[in-house]
Amino acid sequence: MSDRSRHSALRVGLLLLFVLSGASLAACGGGPAPDYTAEELDAAKAQLRDHARLRTFEAGKLFGDEWVARSPDDAELRGLYAYQLVGWGLSNEIREQADAILADDPDNPWGIYAQAYAHLVDGDAKLAHETVREAWEASPQPEFAFLYLRALAPSDFDAARELLESLDEEIRAWPEVLRMQAELESAASYELDDPTWADSSRATWAEFKEQFPNHVLGHTRLANEAYNARRMDEWTQLMEAALELAPGSLEVRSQHWRGLWMSELLPSEERLPAVEASMAAYREASPETVEGMQGVASMYRQMEDEERAAELEARIVESDPGSYHASLVYMEEMRRVSRELYEIREEHGADSPEYRAQLEVVRDAAYGFLERPLYNDRFKGGVYIDLFRALEAMDPVPAEELAEAIRGLVKYERLNPHITYGDAPLAMIDHTPYALEAADIVREGTHHTLENLRDVRSFFDTEGEWDQMLRGTLSGIYDRIGWAYFKAGRTEDGRHTLERALAIAERNRDVRYHLGQLYRHLADEAEEEGDAEAVTEWLDQAEDSYIAGFGASRGENPNETALEALYEHRNGGREGIEEYLATLDERDRIRRRERILESRVEAAGTYEPFHLARLDGELVDSADLEGKIAVLHFWGTWCGPCIVEMPEYQKFDQRYRDDAEVAVLSISNDRSNDIIDEYLAKNDFDFTVLVDDGYVVRAGVNAWPTTWFVDRDGYVQFVKIGTALKLDEEFSWRVEAIREESSSP
Repeated sequence: MSDRSRHSALRVGLLLLFVLSGASLAACGGGPAPDYTAEELDAAKAQLRDHARLRTFEAGKLFGDEWVARSPDDAELRGLYAYQLVGWGLSNEIREQADAILADDPDNPWGIYAQAYAHLVDGDAKLAHETVREAWEASPQPEFAFLYLRALAPSDFDAARELLESLDEEIRAWPEVLRMQAELESAASYELDDPTWADSSRATWAEFKEQFPNHVLGHTRLANEAYNARRMDEWTQLMEAALELAPGSLEVRSQHWRGLWMSELLPSEERLPAVEASMAAYREASPETVEGMQGVASMYRQMEDEERAAELEARIVESDPGSYHASLVYMEEMRRVSRELYEIREEHGADSPEYRAQLEVVRDAAYGFLERPLYNDRFKGGVYIDLFRALEAMDPVPAEELAEAIRGLVKYERLNPHITYGDAPLAMIDHTPYALEAADIVREGTHHTLENLRDVRSFFDTEGEWDQMLRGTLSGIYDRIGWAYFKAGRTEDGRHTLERALAIAERNRDVRYHLGQLYRHLADEAEEEGDAEAVTEWLDQAEDSYIAGFGASRGENPNETALEALYEHRNGGREGIEEYLATLDERDRIRRRERILESRVEAAGTYEPFHLARLDGELVDSADLEGKIAVLHFWGTWCGPCIVEMPEYQKFDQRYRDDAEVAVLSISNDRSNDIIDEYLAKNDFDFTVLVDDGYVVRAGVNAWPTTWFVDRDGYVQFVKIGTALKLDEEFSWRVEAIREESSSP
């Protein structure tokens, strides 16, 4: 808590103590009179609402500090002040406001409202909407309606839309509700896979701006849309209007700084002076706060001015080492160390001494972070992930340290259940003596894992895709539990559980590997007993399991290494192994081709037309693709899976570059052409890139990379979502299948 907040809390406590202990004096008229009038208190509440309207949370919090100290018993004032704290991300202080209100009146709607916001800022949207519903039902207020819709949307989008539609016209005309209508319409374009909702959202924001011209969000939301569509003249006008309304808003200024720095609005040499001029204007318009310093430091870091960023961050930590903003500084320090680890691995490799040394640095940084006076425990989860990854990569693995890190991960990390209940317990099984504890972790995390999966249900277009994902997840749960049983010496329990995992998802390569290992163990046992027939039977089953798990993922697939080891064991050496593996490659190639050709879209449809510019400015009209087989590849330099497959994509592009019947086009939704040009030049790529102008939203593309394979009549025959490790080969199979079909009489 800041010193100001501590002083405020002390004043509130002293005032309450005085009131409670001197009730009889107050009854006789001896209580202190407030130092403000009722009109001044109403004006203060109006001013807090103005700060919310203008997003000037820096000044709003300071103003609220003063007025809550002056009028600590006014629940509405505290509730409005709590929203200023939301702008700072201060969940602890928001909860203090809720507790202060509810201590005297447990059913007070403003106290319930503040309590709900504390839940939301802590990342629990479900609990937030369940809580604020009580406030809304008790006292319909614009602020309550907004929070109810805002908290409900992430956990139950359909219910949020139903709630919005149930509101009467008067309530829907409130700016808070109209804002949420626009937000829900924007989300609907993804949730309902209907890009027309994006147009509805833009129209609603335009209506919002017209009806409430003094509300800054109408300008900034439309400016963001204009920026994404590269309409920079429009962006400039909207941002100038927003800055005129709220020159002291960090939120508005940050949007302005990013636009100046990252767009092509200004020549590169003019961008830094323009950003710094805007920073200077912000400092003049806003009081100095740690929130403001954090925002400026973040922008300096984005501009790669580490020295100025570090100076501001040092001041933040010095002002209050246990504050929320100081914890953000510690987190950024931890992220830098982790990024350096990734960069060293990319440059020198995972076996290099540089990488091994950096693992120690990450471990020490994580322990140092966890010893700091953190604002709350929410900061610990991500650091435990970094610590776990570093310890797991060490050679040898420090078993007890790893086990403790995983226990911390389970305690504090809920945002990444695939790590907390997947990767982490698997590492505990493989590297520590606590296999059964790991199995318990997996079982206890099943609810979180499946709940997280339900949250992404809308990302799957078909029931088949959803079923495949669900089966893969359930198979993974059984796989880890079965593997834990085996490693703990419960071989039969492990075998039955692993075979159940295989029955759920027979293509799960991890299950295949673990079963292969178990079968080899049974072969060893049979050999000790002198049962040669059983040895052969179990080794054959191990070989079959490894072969089935071999798949397309060479190099990263444990089945490949295990299969080679098994070959050496059965043949007394490596002689003939290349010929043996070569036959497996061809078998795998046949299986992959069959799966790909079977994945043709059942009911092929056309796609959203486009008129997009190349990097050189030349326009490409989708109508010109008629009569050709078209491959449309959606990607971005920000997308890790996209980058992985780009060398293969370059080969694929070159394969068809001179083919008059095939058009290969990529569509990037990066923020600027400079970013794309730099990436292409750095990697010596020269494939055609079209620049997204909002088309990906209109077309309903919500996963990267995504590739459409379109026939000569404009129908999408194949859709590939995600990375293809053998892209050139697999993409060409789809192209040639379309060509063969269109050439048939």
